[in-house]
Amino acid sequence: MMHNTLPPPSAGQNYVSVTPINGGKITLPEKSFVFPSDPEAVVTVPSLSFLIAHPGVDGRRRPRYLLFDLGLRGRLQDYMKDQQSHLSSRVPYELGPSVAQSLGNSGLNPDHIDTVILSHLHYDHHGDPGDFPRAQFFVGPGSLKLLSDGLGINASHQVFDPDLFHGVSRVSELPSPSTPLWQPLGPFKATLDLLHDGSIYVIDAPGHLPGHINLLCRLGPKEWMYLGGDSCHDLRLLSGEREIATWVDAHGHRGCIHVDKDRAEETLSRIWSLQQMTEVAVEVVMAHDVHWWETNQYRALPALGH
Repeated sequence: MMHNTLPPPSAGQNYVSVTPINGGKITLPEKSFVFPSDPEAVVTVPSLSFLIAHPGVDGRRRPRYLLFDLGLRGRLQDYMKDQQSHLSSRVPYELGPSVAQSLGNSGLNPDHIDTVILSHLHYDHHGDPGDFPRAQFFVGPGSLKLLSDGLGINASHQVFDPDLFHGVSRVSELPSPSTPLWQPLGPFKATLDLLHDGSIYVIDAPGHLPGHINLLCRLGPKEWMYLGGDSCHDLRLLSGEREIATWVDAHGHRGCIHVDKDRAEETLSRIWSLQQMTEVAVEVVMAHDVHWWETNQYRALPALGH
């Protein structure tokens, strides 16, 4: 049963901190994302990664470090040719420093990262997995099939690298949300208590791409942060001021940035319900929210520890 509240902290509750990382930038045409739109308008947006620090078991271990998304790759030549071609439609874009380089610049060795969770496997979120060979990677259900079989949609951004996880020793696909491991939480149908202590929940967030997942992080007794990935690219969609855009391509096929527009709308409705809760404060951050980034860069690496 879904509720309009989030679970209160337990005795000895662990809390996490979340630090944004600039994972590069791309430029998006408004007409591909919102309706109605200015057909000429474009916006250069960040591709954010997030460092999550967990205190560890009973405070006696070193902190446990997790990453949610890895932004863009650090170098153009590390992308497949088709992905490089797509990037040429997203100019101006900015690659590098990679997330691993940003961590190093802040004094945190990439080998200290225990876990990497990818919201989905689009080129502007998966970054450079090989920079974290010791980490446990988690992807949403159905993601790995994209690497082997593709999506079957003729769109320049729907290209997936079958060698994406080369050099990574541990990659796990989360189980189907229809299994009992996933439980309702707040407005969401299916969530996983990642560390089994109520500090980080994986949220099934369908619509954008198979395996699209979000994170809900407990920052304090009544303070949360929701990491929304590509649930939307423009917050006017979350508030209902705009609708999700569709278009007709040169072959007469209707396109959308989300593979399932109806489910994407449902996911946004649930996130909106989460944001409207009055008993708790939930900060919602999408991966490409340029306005949030402009006002919150002071919270980002390499300011960590300074």
